[in-house]
Amino acid sequence: MDVGVQPIDVKLPRGLEEVLLAAAAAPTRNRYDAEGAPLTMRARSMLARRSLGGASFDGVIQIGTTFDLPRGVRYVTLEDMTLLQAGSGHPVFSRMSGTATERWERRRVAIYERAVMCAAASRWTGESLRADYGVAPEKVAVVGFGANHSTTVPDRDWRSPRFLFVGIDWERKGGPLVLRAFSRLRGLMPDAVLDVVGGHPFLQQPGVKAHGVLSKAHQEDRETVAELFRRATCFVMPSLIEPFGIAYVEAASAGLPSIGGSVGGPRDVIGDDGGIVVEPHDEQGLFEAMLRLADPDTARRMGSAAHERSALYTWPKVAERLLRALELQAPDGRELAPFL
Repeated sequence: MDVGVQPIDVKLPRGLEEVLLAAAAAPTRNRYDAEGAPLTMRARSMLARRSLGGASFDGVIQIGTTFDLPRGVRYVTLEDMTLLQAGSGHPVFSRMSGTATERWERRRVAIYERAVMCAAASRWTGESLRADYGVAPEKVAVVGFGANHSTTVPDRDWRSPRFLFVGIDWERKGGPLVLRAFSRLRGLMPDAVLDVVGGHPFLQQPGVKAHGVLSKAHQEDRETVAELFRRATCFVMPSLIEPFGIAYVEAASAGLPSIGGSVGGPRDVIGDDGGIVVEPHDEQGLFEAMLRLADPDTARRMGSAAHERSALYTWPKVAERLLRALELQAPDGRELAPFL
């Protein structure tokens, strides 16, 4: 399939962006109010109109709702979380004032109304579009996301449990909870190992191997991450709130079962058989999930199910679903991937 794609960047020049955000935050003295403020949205919308002027295209994918597209443009919105969902639990958006949230919500509803369809990364977000914003069910399309790096499925040793945590946002991703649950597990299984990658604090705990932040921009770091995925027997990231969770897709593509949080998209990615989801802050539930997946047969079986399910979550399939949402055909005539 050959589809021409033209990226359009609506990010304002750095200096201008900072001035506009500061001005937008001034009335409430809340910098979290600035992102969806009318001033910054108008500036981004002007940039979008200028970028699209004179261009020839069949449709546009609008990622996020911090700008408007010109009237008459056929577009599909694409989001991993609605503002109402973010405001209820996300550590950034939950700090927005009521006035700023209400103002942004009005703009979002108008953007949804003009869209051909509203694409969501998960059923969780799709349900919010329908229930919270009144988007007609037939206008909501769940398209998923794909893995940003892939790892071959190795003939791994399942006998000794080796858990892998990857997350920059240490608190939100459930890092402290993982450490506490792993400490209890390690008391029962002295050979258990936990590899930790991301924005973690200084770690000095038996069985825990700290790797810090590993950048996908560096070849050596990418190879290290790939090796950690190959050596692990279970991926664990029980986020307090997780809009989608591409890391679960990457784990599944490597043949790993996952333990994820119950709030957000992880249920979709993990499915019924590819791992376990736990409630936020539930240390006992997380400990029991880790204990269950420390069993070699269980981990192997769920890892196999996860790998099979990962075929649903690839960027080519996401692209096909977005073409379907735009009511376009594949140039080569193939049947496009159905919505999730």
